[in-house]
Amino acid sequence: MGKSTIGIICGGSGSSKFATAFDKHFRLNNHELGFIVNASDNFWHFGVYVCPDVDIITHALAARLDEAKGWGVKSDTFNFLKTYKQIEGSEDWFNLGDSDLALSIRRTELMNYGWNLSQVTDYFRNLFDIRHAIIPATNDSVQTFILTTAGRFHLQEYWVKHQASPRVRSVEYVGLENAELNSEAIKFLSNKVVILPANPITSIMPTLSLRGVRQKLRNSKVLAISPFVGTQVFSGPAAKLMQGLGIECTSLGVAMLYADFLKVFLVDMDEDHLVIQKIKDLGIECIKTNIRIKSNADKQSIVREIVRNI
Repeated sequence: MGKSTIGIICGGSGSSKFATAFDKHFRLNNHELGFIVNASDNFWHFGVYVCPDVDIITHALAARLDEAKGWGVKSDTFNFLKTYKQIEGSEDWFNLGDSDLALSIRRTELMNYGWNLSQVTDYFRNLFDIRHAIIPATNDSVQTFILTTAGRFHLQEYWVKHQASPRVRSVEYVGLENAELNSEAIKFLSNKVVILPANPITSIMPTLSLRGVRQKLRNSKVLAISPFVGTQVFSGPAAKLMQGLGIECTSLGVAMLYADFLKVFLVDMDEDHLVIQKIKDLGIECIKTNIRIKSNADKQSIVREIVRNI
């Protein structure tokens, strides 16, 4: 009897704790997990190809992630940046640790040899002895740009360099029209699918917007976990982006983005009952549970809840 597949659509820092919860729960279970990771925040910096969300999930599943920051490698050093900042004219706004830099340099080397992003990501998965598949949503170049009152910025510039301070006018996924869904993701979108908490605009929607993804999800059992606790998000500038796009900054706003395929939505225990009713009115089963991970017990609890409802 073959393994049952579960596709896990995710971003970076908002998804990492949930990713490790899944990994631990299914370590001895007859399931094959595929972590389909946002690739639209990838960008070139310091002359190397940096993949923030892919690297965060890789570090998390390898037990290397600096969980206090939500990104980077725990106990990493920053000697490169320290020296780089001393050079006049250097752009030093992106905090890339020495270990992360080494990984990005090796990625760039392999891509220059003709490897695609999936092959490189799988190379690191094997290097770090990670059991489950880590799949960039696409091997093609898709980059998220934010149009603001202060100009047009790549997502990383908007979020890191400008601290998400300019008011958002619109969001553009450059390259999306020519991008293809990663072929390795297809089998993981055909049965049971979980969407982890992440910025819906910049970490989830780029994946959902790839050709054919929403159609596949309509034919699958899809469960999502809200990235909101009330009007507060787990991490990132989701609220500012949603507000700028005229989307309600609540779990309801997220549910509306996923409404054409979403079957089950997990929301926080303290979620407003009116919000829950409006989500149910969309034809989505809405379940209140603990979605705040503060301990290993919380991780076990949320995965059990997901497994019961998918």
